[in-house]
Amino acid sequence: MFVSHQWAGSQHPDPSFKQFKVLQKALRNMAKAPVVSANIGLELYANTQPHDAGDLSKAIFIWYDYFSIPQADPTSRGLAISSIPSYVRRCRFFVILCPHIYHHEQRTLLNKATWKSRGWCRLEQAAWALSASAEEEEVCPIEIQSSTQQALVDSWDWTRAPVGDGQFSLASDRGKLAPVFEGMLRRKLNFHLARGELHDYRILLNSQRIHLRGLPIDRIVDVVPGFQCDFQDPAAYDLALFMHLNGFQEVTERTAEGWTPICFAALDGSPMLIASLLEHGADMNDVILKEDPLYHFMPRTGVPHMCAFLGHNEALRLLIECKADLARKDSINATPMHWAAIGSNLDGIDILLNAGCSCLEPNLLGHSPFELTCMSGSTGCMRELLPYVTKRTISLGLHATFIHGGSSAPMVKALIEANADVNHQQDVPFFSVLGVIFAALSMKHRLNLSQNSMLSNYAYHQYDATPLMCSILSGCFEATLVLLAAGARTDLQNARGQTAEDFAKDVVAPDHIVSALVEATGSPPLGENCIREDWWNETMIRPTLSCRSQ
Repeated sequence: MFVSHQWAGSQHPDPSFKQFKVLQKALRNMAKAPVVSANIGLELYANTQPHDAGDLSKAIFIWYDYFSIPQADPTSRGLAISSIPSYVRRCRFFVILCPHIYHHEQRTLLNKATWKSRGWCRLEQAAWALSASAEEEEVCPIEIQSSTQQALVDSWDWTRAPVGDGQFSLASDRGKLAPVFEGMLRRKLNFHLARGELHDYRILLNSQRIHLRGLPIDRIVDVVPGFQCDFQDPAAYDLALFMHLNGFQEVTERTAEGWTPICFAALDGSPMLIASLLEHGADMNDVILKEDPLYHFMPRTGVPHMCAFLGHNEALRLLIECKADLARKDSINATPMHWAAIGSNLDGIDILLNAGCSCLEPNLLGHSPFELTCMSGSTGCMRELLPYVTKRTISLGLHATFIHGGSSAPMVKALIEANADVNHQQDVPFFSVLGVIFAALSMKHRLNLSQNSMLSNYAYHQYDATPLMCSILSGCFEATLVLLAAGARTDLQNARGQTAEDFAKDVVAPDHIVSALVEATGSPPLGENCIREDWWNETMIRPTLSCRSQ
């Protein structure tokens, strides 16, 4: 097991061993019940099922960086850092340890968001995603936020957090890890080619602009030998190189996975490349025919959708100038506006609004672009769409923010400031698509067939649930305290007669959460007895100044 964590002190990774104690307790709990569920949104949108991590009930070896990397000798430490991909490749489990604790000196709150902001942590996550081993079983990624709260990590998580865009205590560290990342990327590309996994190779090859952002590395373009071209025109040269590297003969070819060259070019995002493909007969409204497991693109996701999601805004502008169909929907009725929202693409939302796109139309599950911005955690995107939505939609956004399990204090606070009803009780229409899904999952949960599924548990209890209840059901305990501070009622019950306190005890929430709920019952509206006055400031996510001794 490889354990990735952030430092909780400037001179020591875990001065009070709070993180390590959470890991110990979590491993004991998972040894007893080794089925790990995906978060609510991942199972709902990507159908990721609970994973049987039965090996956790056996004796396992654990790689934990401070213990496993030499700290005194800089040379040995550098060699160990270069070997991180090998360590990950030999592990059965990749664990993100990100409990809610305070930094020892800075007193800033550490959690999944701050872990994800750290460059070194991003490198370790990329090492998991780019692991290339034909002998070993696939690495199972698990996120631990408390001793009782574990979830599977989304496969697209690392694509949204480029290593080079991460925070480094020492700016020179970015240059040190660049060759390590380049080596991982090159090995993975060659790994796919050697195994004949051409689709996975093409996805990774054309996603390099995203993965290499912020790093002093050029794209890898020499993995397929034999390219010769005398073109002097840069556009013609790039198109020829693109076709060679991807193994295409015609711009209208479609792979067995349902992708055409322009779909792969949308991942790359080069306006010049897309323009060249269009000049040679490619369809700007082309779509993929099958679901993509990495980015979770649905069948019929089009080129504009991809550019909007990935933040390729110059390419998006080009497509708009060429009169691309921005109203076209994928298999879950999502438009480019929906994909820009879930991709936290603020500029893309502005571009689409100026092009006349609607931000009110729901997708198949009833989620509007506004609600998707709440799920994505982008307060900037959420505020951009505020003028277009009703108060009820804002309250629905408060519920939506918990679906992906990444709800942050800033997002919840921003929605409350936008006049969201902190006591709004959820009322998903029974005969809607989402209502039918919830009804089926609720029955599955009632019959004890859900295998520890977080989504099934949520579906069973969500009728008349308040945001406070949903924050506990989804494990967003940071948001729980924000809602209590804003006056969320603890006496309300859902349709099954459960209160927020009941849920906290059922999921074995952290002691301070249970105590806050108990003390808030019958207390003044702002919950002065359990929430410090400086809570709003301390819960705002700020860069941690901890040092990575690596």
